Amino acid sequence: MAIGQSIEWGNLLEGSAVELGPGRRALADAQTYQTAQPDIFVGGDVYTGPKFVIDAIAAGHEAAISIHRFVQPGNSLTFGRNQRRYIELNKEEVAINPLSYDHGPRQREGVNEGIDQRRSYRDWHLTLTEEQVRAETARCLKCGASVVDPNKCIGCGVCTTKCDFDAIHLSREHPECSTMYKNEDKLKAIIPYAAKRRVKILKKKLKKR
Repeated sequence: MAIGQSIEWGNLLEGSAVELGPGRRALADAQTYQTAQPDIFVGGDVYTGPKFVIDAIAAGHEAAISIHRFVQPGNSLTFGRNQRRYIELNKEEVAINPLSYDHGPRQREGVNEGIDQRRSYRDWHLTLTEEQVRAETARCLKCGASVVDPNKCIGCGVCTTKCDFDAIHLSREHPECSTMYKNEDKLKAIIPYAAKRRVKILKKKLKKR
């Protein structure tokens, strides 16, 4: 945790439209970190007050994205940004038998008995063996308890092919937005498209002649 030092702005904000709230913290947009002065962005404890260092690092990352967009004419500070709204799936609603997936325990690394833990700062943990790595990577991650970020899912469907328990399925909420074909029917779409492209390419070559 930050130790909660007081905020001393000095004359840094003189002549600006930056507004201050409780504890002299700067008021800013929670997503873009932009203040009332459009070209001033804040983050860290001057915005949130005492908090974890990693939160300040995350704020700096997001503010940097905002600044980069701000200096590029015509760019939106919010369009396409990760909203970080996560949806936790309810295992009770997952259509799989909880006894059908792997309940293998997590692999634990060994220790180096030759190191005196009381007298040495050396890491006494060993790495996993090859057998342990294979066992660990083969464990089912219980997708019913996972957290899904819909802002990052692009609908590629790879997860549905990797799950050995057929626990993941994709559904289309807006089928009118695109035309999709089953894998076994893909040639029905590829062949006509390839033919049209070939005709266009030939026409362009003829025009150049």
